Amino acid sequence: MSEKVILVILSGYCILHLSILLQIVPHNIVWGGKIESIERLYVLEGLALATMLFLIAVIAMKNRIIKPIFTNKAIKRILLVFAVFFILNTLGNLLAETVIEKVQAILTLYLAIMLIKSSKHKETS
Repeated sequence: MSEKVILVILSGYCILHLSILLQIVPHNIVWGGKIESIERLYVLEGLALATMLFLIAVIAMKNRIIKPIFTNKAIKRILLVFAVFFILNTLGNLLAETVIEKVQAILTLYLAIMLIKSSKHKETS
C-alpha cells in the first residue's frame, strides 16, 4: 500500500516538473527561486523529471508491475540511495526561502521513510 502512495506522490512531482518545464507553473517557486536562465531551468528540471521517472520505474520493478532489469539486491540499494537523497532534500527544503519548498519537506521526509521501509520488504507478486 505505501508503495502505491509513493508512486502517486512521485507522479505528482513529475507533473510539477513537467509543468515547470512547459512554463505553466512559475519557476521561481523551485530551486530556491534562484534559477538565473531558462537554459539552466531546462537542465535542472529535465534532470529532476528523469530522476523521478527512474525512481517510479524502480518501484514498479520491485512490485513486478514492469519486468525488472535489476536484481532485488540492486533495487533495494537504489531505494536506499534515493532515501538518502530525499533526506538531504528535506534538509534543503527546510532551509529554502519559499514556503512551497518548506512545505515539501513533509513530502520528502515521508518519501525517505517509505523508501527505507520499502527497501526492507520483499517485492510483491
